Parts: sequence; structure tokens; C-alpha cells
Amino acid sequence: MKPLKSVALAAAAALSGGAAVAQIDILSVAFVCENGAELPVTYFNPTEGDGAAAMIVDGKLIALRQVPSGSGIRYESVGGQGTYVLRSKGWNATVSFAADGAADETDVMAGCVSR
Repeated sequence: MKPLKSVALAAAAALSGGAAVAQIDILSVAFVCENGAELPVTYFNPTEGDGAAAMIVDGKLIALRQVPSGSGIRYESVGGQGTYVLRSKGWNATVSFAADGAADETDVMAGCVSR
């Protein structure tokens, strides 16, 4: 997943708005979902401030920012058309999508478990 890390680092830098680089822990996780599809995710956890993540869904690199969550962690996409949401708790994840202006999200990758 070396190419993903390079692109994901660029995505994380873009999310930071060009601020000075802080200490960041990087964790790459490979999830396998209900339909057998792979979901590669790289998490960027700074020592200060909110985290970021990058994932590949349907062949597209999606940059995400961490947002408040009642339980587990939640990331939402930045830019683009519509909003991707990555929810993760423990080593399980779900990815959903909401088109611009849509009230409801639709799961596009469910039952994802890390290996």
C-alpha cells in the first residue's frame, strides 16, 4: 500500500491547510467487507487536534476529516460531490454515501472487518 500512503499523506497535508507539521501517528488498515471487497484506510492521528483519514472506494481516493461521534470514530469526506462517511468502532467499519442535498445516507460498504 505504499502508493496509498504517499497519496494519503498529501491528502492529510491538504486537510491541515498547510499548517506546520506536527507529530502524526499513521496507521494503515485493510478491511474486508461483506461482499468480499477490500477497503484500504489510512488514519492520520496528530498529537494535537482532530485526525484525518484516506480511503479508496470504487477506485477513488477519498480524503476524510474526523468529526464528532457519539461512539467509535466518524470521518466525513471533504470536497467532491456528495459526502462519504466512514464509521469505525474497534476493528469494524462501515462506509456510507449521501448525495448532495440528500437527507439519508446509503451504505456502500458494510460489515467491514480488519484482517
